Amino acid sequence: MKYNLGGKKHTLFYDLNGKLISFKEQYSVGGADLREEKVNFKIKELTKDKLVIYPIDDKLDLDQEIFYKLDYRPFFKKKEFVLYNREKQVDYVDYKRITFHGSTCFGTCPSFSLEINRGGDVFYQGRIYTKEFTGNFKGKLEKEERIKLHKILNRSLLVAVHDKWEQGSRPTDTPRYNYIIELRNGDILEINTNDQHPILDKLSQYLVDITEKLKLNKVKKKHVFKKPSLYGFEIVAGTVED
Repeated sequence: MKYNLGGKKHTLFYDLNGKLISFKEQYSVGGADLREEKVNFKIKELTKDKLVIYPIDDKLDLDQEIFYKLDYRPFFKKKEFVLYNREKQVDYVDYKRITFHGSTCFGTCPSFSLEINRGGDVFYQGRIYTKEFTGNFKGKLEKEERIKLHKILNRSLLVAVHDKWEQGSRPTDTPRYNYIIELRNGDILEINTNDQHPILDKLSQYLVDITEKLKLNKVKKKHVFKKPSLYGFEIVAGTVED
C-alpha cells in the first residue's frame, strides 16, 4: 500500500482481518530473525472509492516499544484517516501543453526535458543517461497514446496536488521532477518535487518512458522548453549543442 502522510511518501505492507487492518514493516536482523512492527486500525467505512480508518492502538503503549522501521507517530495526529482509491477519482484536465523536466540522481536516472502538446506533438531533449536519445528529437503520439496519457492526467488530481500538497521530506538521492501543465483556460499548474505524492507515480513513469511510446526522429533545431519557475529545480550538468 502506498500513501502520503505529512508530506512524506510511505509504502507499507498490510494485513486485513474482518474490520481490522494492520499496517506493518517486516525486516531481518542479522540475516536470520524476522521482525515485525505494526499499527492496528479499525475500518469505519469501505467503499469502491475510499477507505476510512481510525487507530485502535494506545499511543502510550506504542511509545514504550522500540520501532526501527515504522514511524507510527503520524497515525495519531488525527482521529481518523480517509484513503481514496485513486483509480476511482477523476479530475478532468483540459490541457494545452505539458512540459516535464527530469534531473539525474546518484545513479543513472535520465536528465531530459519533454514537451507534449494537445495535438500529440512531442519535443524531447536528452542530456545524460538517455542512451540513444541524447540530443534533440521530435515525434508525434498516436491517438491511442494521447487517450492513455489524458486518462492518467485526469486521475493524477493535479489541481489538488498543486493547490494543497507540499513535500515534507528532503531526500538527496532521488531525481527531481518538474511538471508544468498549461491549461486551455490560461491557468498553469506547476509541481516541483524529488519525493512526489504517490498519485503522480503513473504520470511520471509514463513521461520518463516516453521514448518507448512513439518514434522519435533526431532534429538539428533545439526546441525551447518552458522553464520552471519554482525554486529548487536544476538541470544537472550536461548540454546539448544546437
